[in-house]
Amino acid sequence: MKFACQCNFLSIKYSTILLLSVIMIIIIFISFYIMKIKLVPSINVIISKNQNISPEQKIGCIVYIPDTSGRLGNRMFLVASAYGLARLHSCHLYIELKMINQLKSVFILDLSPLLISSSTFNSLTSNSSKPMSRISKGVDCGYITTLTRPNAISSGTIFELRGYWLSYLHFAKYDEELRQRIFVASQLILKNVSTFFIEFYQQQRGYRPQFLLENHQSFKKQLSQLNSTTWIGIHVRRSDFIDLRFSSSDAYLFDAVKYYTARYPNAHFIVTSDDKPYCEKLFRNQSNIFLTPETYSTGDDLVILSLCQHSVITGGTYDWWTGYLAGGEVIHDKIYPSGCSRREYYYPPWFLIDGNVRRHKNTEYSLR
Repeated sequence: MKFACQCNFLSIKYSTILLLSVIMIIIIFISFYIMKIKLVPSINVIISKNQNISPEQKIGCIVYIPDTSGRLGNRMFLVASAYGLARLHSCHLYIELKMINQLKSVFILDLSPLLISSSTFNSLTSNSSKPMSRISKGVDCGYITTLTRPNAISSGTIFELRGYWLSYLHFAKYDEELRQRIFVASQLILKNVSTFFIEFYQQQRGYRPQFLLENHQSFKKQLSQLNSTTWIGIHVRRSDFIDLRFSSSDAYLFDAVKYYTARYPNAHFIVTSDDKPYCEKLFRNQSNIFLTPETYSTGDDLVILSLCQHSVITGGTYDWWTGYLAGGEVIHDKIYPSGCSRREYYYPPWFLIDGNVRRHKNTEYSLR
């Protein structure tokens, strides 16, 4: 009887252990299955995120500048307008390599992260399975207000800029980015133009300043902190403007110099021009007016004017950018026929004075 009880006890014990083992196995299996279900979506999410890194999948719309005619000032307007539109509508930006190279010979031109490569652009435009529609818009002068509306440049669109886009309103929202990152002097040009200032202070003030040429803005700040001099930039455009009857009068230039000299007793002027012999003769009796060397390129001239604190400009897009990048006060000849409405072309802080643009051929300073 005792033996039978022991057998029953052992049987119950083993049955219980077996049952518990089965339960444990089931629990482990269920736990593993649940973990697997949880892990699989996580892995899929990671894969999905990695796939989204592909440039082709991230690009919704592109603002595109083809290779166009026009000189430095016109191309700067195109790039600035395209950048403004790309930023506004969260698009990428593609600019033909020829234009990029021209601008990079003068500026840092940091267009990241918007700018895409030629290979990426070509891949997108040749993708027949996922084609992008193309819209071309041409404007020389004028502000297109409809482009400020949401989805004016929708996803899946290549928006191509034609013409010159000569209104600052297309990029006014991003002024600081243009001045601080994009249209800032390359190190090579910055080093080149710094010698002009070093030689001036050495010859005129008797000391040699030690400038730190870290970047465009820091150098500009160092110049402004030299209280012995207030630098005013003047650009005089003549060559093609003479035949077009757009060139500013001598009276306009002298009035502008007179204004700044009265306002800033330590005013000194840097003159750049496409007709330096004319300017040399015009300002020959002015001890506080200096011309840039004949060896300077248009890029050198633009950068040195942008380093000034204030500006005098005559007409044309090149002049416009010298005033815009310099900041400060800007005097502009208001008779220049920009072809734009003044609200859309002239920057609000600027002020304009009359100039007699049609006296250029009769001036006593004209070279025959």
